[in-house]
Amino acid sequence: MSADVPGPLVKVCGLLNEVGAQYVVAGAYAMILHGLIRATEDVDILVENSPENLQRVIDALSRLEDGAASELVPSDFVENIAIKVADEVEVDVTTQAWTVTYLEAAPTASRIEVEGIRIPFLSLPDLIRSKLTYRDQDRIDVERLRRLQS
Repeated sequence: MSADVPGPLVKVCGLLNEVGAQYVVAGAYAMILHGLIRATEDVDILVENSPENLQRVIDALSRLEDGAASELVPSDFVENIAIKVADEVEVDVTTQAWTVTYLEAAPTASRIEVEGIRIPFLSLPDLIRSKLTYRDQDRIDVERLRRLQS
């Protein structure tokens, strides 16, 4: 495994890819994949919000050690802005990253491959848009991302 790509991210993406889930990595791991150093404990994924895709996401994440996601149903993602799957890897699943949807982000997503695992992640402009929130940490992240963009 590449020293630059953390194991939990590769594991989650591998599981999602195996079931054909439509997703992109968002949040701190997307920042890391763009080359910035950022501490994080959870994997943030932005997913396509059809019931079929949401079920694929549930099926994939249910294969984590504790099977915590197996208690979810697709409508949970419609009723909640974000779902935290607290398992061997914490995964935050959302159908909208602030103002960015999967359908907007997918065409311009960046991609890398690690150990045969395809990892799609938010493009720099979409990552910046996803972090234009009220949170102090996001404001700091946006400043760093804009410097990287220049």
